[in-house]
Amino acid sequence: MMNAELLERNFGVQFPEELDGTLDLQNGAANCCKFNRWGTLVAVGSTDGRIFIFDFVTKGIVKTWTAHALPVSSLSWSRDGRKLLTASADTTVAIWNVIEASCMHRLKYSAMVTSAVFNPRNDNQVLVLQLNYPPCLDELNPRSQRVITNDIPGAIEDGVSAIAFDRRANYLITGTNKGKLVVYDAKTLKMVSWGKQNSVQQIKQIVIPRRGNFIITNSQDRIIRTFDLNDILNCQKGATIEPTHRVTDIVNKASWKAVCTDSEGYYICGASTKAHSLYVWERTTGTLIKILHGTKGECLMDVQWHPIRPVILSVANGIVSVWTQAHVENWSAFAPEFTELEENAKYEEKEGEFDLDDEDADVDDKGHSQDSDEEIIDIESLKPSEILCSSDEEDNINSLLPDVTLKTGPLWFLPITPECDNTDTLPLPGGHFTDGRRASSQILSVLEEESRKRALLECGPKAPLKGRRIK
Repeated sequence: MMNAELLERNFGVQFPEELDGTLDLQNGAANCCKFNRWGTLVAVGSTDGRIFIFDFVTKGIVKTWTAHALPVSSLSWSRDGRKLLTASADTTVAIWNVIEASCMHRLKYSAMVTSAVFNPRNDNQVLVLQLNYPPCLDELNPRSQRVITNDIPGAIEDGVSAIAFDRRANYLITGTNKGKLVVYDAKTLKMVSWGKQNSVQQIKQIVIPRRGNFIITNSQDRIIRTFDLNDILNCQKGATIEPTHRVTDIVNKASWKAVCTDSEGYYICGASTKAHSLYVWERTTGTLIKILHGTKGECLMDVQWHPIRPVILSVANGIVSVWTQAHVENWSAFAPEFTELEENAKYEEKEGEFDLDDEDADVDDKGHSQDSDEEIIDIESLKPSEILCSSDEEDNINSLLPDVTLKTGPLWFLPITPECDNTDTLPLPGGHFTDGRRASSQILSVLEEESRKRALLECGPKAPLKGRRIK
């Protein structure tokens, strides 16, 4: 993998600028997608219930299987990337072993599951939201279920419409149909605090960035708001909470199907409901810096930002589009003294420019250069890449490295068997292949001709025919 920290520090803007192609689902129609923790694998859920796992480096499918009977509505990766949670309109939630594509658990519910997520620090817990039902927290092993009750005034008419864990998994955050934010303790499920947005419109989505102590809400009033989590925890119960930042489409008044943010939380991307258009804002200033337009007439279903790189995936009309930076060569980023020439120029080499030891240099300079050449470089100890970790990362370097046998540790990539030509399936003289198949008539004629020529060569020269003269 390339050095992501170097890319982030030296190259261009940190948001996508152009369309870079699509992911080939092989006659599948995508409905949602989700990156794993490192952005190396992408899970795509289709409308026919199938799951596709893509290697994001090669953009190829590494595994696929049928998970549900109806469209997949939600996806979630475990922290180590070994488990994948899938929710569907068939009222079931399934937990899969990604390597074996085997179902580990399948949970049945009373209504369509609109959202389901793993506990980010405990893959034995699943937070599930059903249509017109209160959310529940399920333990997989041993099997148990706890329903999250809402004790705030008017809770009977005000159902839960969005759910999320905070990034440390200390709190559960729910959004309601009337614009209320309710925070629960993740262990006891007791309500900690609740407040109201300055709007009574439904909260459709709650986004938790990988870094920073804030949350982002996507509401029915077409405004994307950013709240400090501490403001919600410390506010008076029932008070109106003012957002720290807000963004909206002032010109077109577009509503947002889905919202995502980059790993640092610097940028916010909103997916328009009526068109295949992605709006990118700076979170702190609220400035609209980029609009990405897809194919006209397409309706967006989902949008996801890469956990590390400035790459966005958008799902529209069953197609997964990849949006990336505009790649421009900049050689001066590697060598500051590099200058681009408009035309060919003859270079005159300076005296001693490429000599290992400069004879004209001072003695002190020679010794200093030799000392610098003999600097010891440490290649054994590994330093964890900060860009791959959340800001509260407590894992050591060993827990971040994948196991060679793929039996333990985080799963960065999926191994696949290379497709090789099978040399054991060549046709035999009788016309049959070694695997039992029958050769075609053209192959048989070629084989017979070759065997006849081989027999003539093995028999040697024949006796001359009567009446012919031999020279």
